[in-house]
Amino acid sequence: MIGDDSATLVGDLAFADIDTPHNDDRTIGIVKVSGSAVSVRHGSHHTWSSVVKIIDQSVPTNDAANWAFPENEAKVYELGLLVDDGIRLRPAKCYLAQQNNDGLHIHWLEDLSGAPQPPWNLEQFVSTANHLGQFNGYHSVNKTELPIEVSQDAYFLRASAIKWRSDYSELMELPPDDPILRRVFRDTSLEPGLEYTIAFGRALEVAKSLPHGLSFGDSHPRNLFPFGSETVGIDWASLTRDPIGCDIGVLIGSPLSFTEAEVQLSARNEQEIYESYIDGLKSSGWTGNLDHVRLGFFMQFSFYVLLTPSFPLKIEQMKKNDVRRAWAEKRFGIPFAEFPELKAQVVELIPKYNEELKLLLQRVEATL
Repeated sequence: MIGDDSATLVGDLAFADIDTPHNDDRTIGIVKVSGSAVSVRHGSHHTWSSVVKIIDQSVPTNDAANWAFPENEAKVYELGLLVDDGIRLRPAKCYLAQQNNDGLHIHWLEDLSGAPQPPWNLEQFVSTANHLGQFNGYHSVNKTELPIEVSQDAYFLRASAIKWRSDYSELMELPPDDPILRRVFRDTSLEPGLEYTIAFGRALEVAKSLPHGLSFGDSHPRNLFPFGSETVGIDWASLTRDPIGCDIGVLIGSPLSFTEAEVQLSARNEQEIYESYIDGLKSSGWTGNLDHVRLGFFMQFSFYVLLTPSFPLKIEQMKKNDVRRAWAEKRFGIPFAEFPELKAQVVELIPKYNEELKLLLQRVEATL
């Protein structure tokens, strides 16, 4: 029991692996530890639990190391950063932080396994978006400086690693009657997708000139936990200084890469969730240009939309890779044979957002 040196463990500890996927290979284990303790001082018996995250910074890095830095997450917990801001998004409580000289960090964190898990309902999305807006607005207005080195334009590092236009051009070279292509695109023309990739490529550069602020970086629903009047965040390794709006692009866009229920909720309610984010920004004293925020949104949201159409190019490779196919089936919650119909629900969004991004980009470029 934290803060009670008279507490004594009773019985055996229970261990349960948490197999939630994570991007960076340096996170080598996440385990829920639970047990019982008796307080001699208070004469009481308590059950307790903690999620233990183990980061080994000596492990060779992978692609995620371009925009995710576990050493920053370690410092967030070890230095108690971002906990006293008075806003409704905070890091998970860290009860104990341990480290050794070999780069091993062990964090005993607040157990959030009882918190709402995806797929969320609309109310949970709306409240989390509002708290995320408060977070971005507060740190923008206050020009927050942290005692750690935070990356800049992580959105660009992530998105520019993909050859959007050439990949889409390759897709357009498939036979028009390709059965998988037809199942994924249905009645949607391929041309708007190509236009979208071109506009997105230009916007990635333009967005570097937009107002920036401290961003969560990887603000998807599996890193955020809505608890009534507050939201608790984990995985702070992707902290960055990005254009304001990038964080809400992840929150709304990432469900498009998961289950059908999440795809539909995000697609149908994007505007309501987004407006809640704007309300959160304004509540923190932010008074900037809304077009700039919307372009920041597109910098991450488009990443999820435009990844989807490439499925017809990858299907043969996935068929031959049992591990990759099993991983994808777990993520999407459906058999592999049903993937095209799930992807089609995202592809049908392309014409709408292509037109919005092109017009938005014109307006933003005129202001810079």
